[in-house]
Amino acid sequence: MAFVMKTCALLGVLACCIVPGVATAQTARTYFSELRAAKALGHYGDEYVCFPDEDKGGFDIVAKTKDIDKMMTAATGVTPKRLGNDALVVKRYFKGVASGQPSLFEKVSKDSDEEWGLDFKSPFRGKMVYLFNWTTGRYRLEVFNLGRSKTLPAATSSGKCELIHPWSSALPDSAK
Repeated sequence: MAFVMKTCALLGVLACCIVPGVATAQTARTYFSELRAAKALGHYGDEYVCFPDEDKGGFDIVAKTKDIDKMMTAATGVTPKRLGNDALVVKRYFKGVASGQPSLFEKVSKDSDEEWGLDFKSPFRGKMVYLFNWTTGRYRLEVFNLGRSKTLPAATSSGKCELIHPWSSALPDSAK
């Protein structure tokens, strides 16, 4: 009888420890909100947050270098040294943690702010291309395996970008 009672008590304790309740998965927006609440997004490069349509816990923080220059000038009254050519700075986050250093995507066409590309050599020779509709905030990300095709993407994703700070003014008034 004592053995049965001890076994039942042990099973009860294990059940409480192993199954504390149904855990809810956090969304990319929740992880972003945690960073925002911790005031971790106060840099000039924190202009837009981009959430993919398929939420797997990841999101990107993006900014155009020309907008970073404008924000720095507005804040300090001093024109900063240019950050280089027009580029798109992309910081990737997964579950609220930055994934390495920011990447610089170069303009694909000098006449447009809507298409940005980044060539890479590992794990295969490829290219990532961001396509933006800045009026609506929608984006598409295409990844090309250049060893297989230069025109057919190996993977694509899409989503929507939003301004992080109200003092950011890169989106037109109709999209704010």
